[in-house]
Amino acid sequence: MARLNACRGLAAMAGTSLALTLAACGGDGVASPGSANVASCASTNSCPATGATPTGPAAAPLCPASLDYSTVYTGGSGAGEFVKMQFNTSAMTYRLQIIESPVPKAIKSVSPTRAGVTFTGKIAHLTSLPSAEQNRCALALQSAAPSDNASQAIVDPANPPVIFVGNGVAGGGIPGATISFDGLLGFGVIPARTFPIYPVLAFAQTETDFTKVAGTYNVLGYHQVPSGGALIGPVTNFAPATARTVETLNADGSCTAGAGSCVTTGNPWTPRAQNDGAFESSNASGTRRYPAFYSQAITSGNASRAKGVLVVGKLNGALVPLLIRVGYAQVDSILSINVDDESGLAMLAPASKLSNAQLNGGYVGSGSDLVYTASIVQGNAVALIDPLTMNARGGYQLDLTQATPGLVSTVDNSGTTGALISTGHVFAHLAGTGGGNPTFRVSVFASP
Repeated sequence: MARLNACRGLAAMAGTSLALTLAACGGDGVASPGSANVASCASTNSCPATGATPTGPAAAPLCPASLDYSTVYTGGSGAGEFVKMQFNTSAMTYRLQIIESPVPKAIKSVSPTRAGVTFTGKIAHLTSLPSAEQNRCALALQSAAPSDNASQAIVDPANPPVIFVGNGVAGGGIPGATISFDGLLGFGVIPARTFPIYPVLAFAQTETDFTKVAGTYNVLGYHQVPSGGALIGPVTNFAPATARTVETLNADGSCTAGAGSCVTTGNPWTPRAQNDGAFESSNASGTRRYPAFYSQAITSGNASRAKGVLVVGKLNGALVPLLIRVGYAQVDSILSINVDDESGLAMLAPASKLSNAQLNGGYVGSGSDLVYTASIVQGNAVALIDPLTMNARGGYQLDLTQATPGLVSTVDNSGTTGALISTGHVFAHLAGTGGGNPTFRVSVFASP
């Protein structure tokens, strides 16, 4: 009954319907909001701890019945890493390829990075979620053995990284790392900061024909700058940097901004030479620095080797562009420094008006706050829950009038404002940009 009461309280606080909250908190995660059982037991306070028993048609599975390494999820992490993930649910093992990365292999260094390293290990199903189906689709990473026998990857047995697998998508958290640097002659010091996980989103299918990607998009994104963009003077290490804009991606891979310069595209996007399901915009030619959200960088000119990787997921009949900024840092001596270490993720969604019907439902994801969050969207309200404990985390309201089509304004009970975009049953939410402590979260659809 404790879980039911927590869910009831959350529904009242966020303004969502009790039935939808029960669907996310219990049962098999897909209880029908119109179910007579829900209304009946809720009115008499007699629902079991796992929620009302669904009636009507059998619920669709939340994820594939089984997975093997033939299914490859391609995407990005909040650290600015381009990754591929595979799972074998018979052997209960996983494989995580870090293809591009700004994350150093070792503490107190900036390079070499985890790029090119494959982590392998065991997985286990969660047992703490409200239903057997939800637990079956939540995979906890138990260990992380690097292919180079050296690269760092944090796996806390008490709080391991968790990947929530759906049909065609996988998201949650991958092993994190500790970032620090002692500097050179006292310059460029980066104090140690540990990231227990890095949020991740990846897709089983991606689009590789850019003419199909071309269009006008809303952009929401969040990066961090470990160096603070400066060697000396007042430095804000791990400075957050955000973007909220509208841009047009053209069929030739170039970008047009309504105002100013594009933040998503430097040199035109082209398919990666490795033919690994993504596009790249790099500065290998030394002619055009890849754009940044932050106002400064140690290396801000054309010498910068930061790059962009664009993964366009194909999900639920829609394209979901996920943009990864892969920062770069190489420090050989005080006279040989190339540091443009701003790294992170952005999501793009079509600049077309969103409706309740497109948004309503239960979602799960992770974000820049390094926690997993279930989001329940109903009408103009979003309720937030810790999916591992079912504890309430507050919520926010939606303004669906959309002065900019597809960009939904949000505000929570504390007055913190934000914006939400969505496509293919995936949404990104960016909030708190005015207070210096923004939060960015990407979530995927989990239940109606």
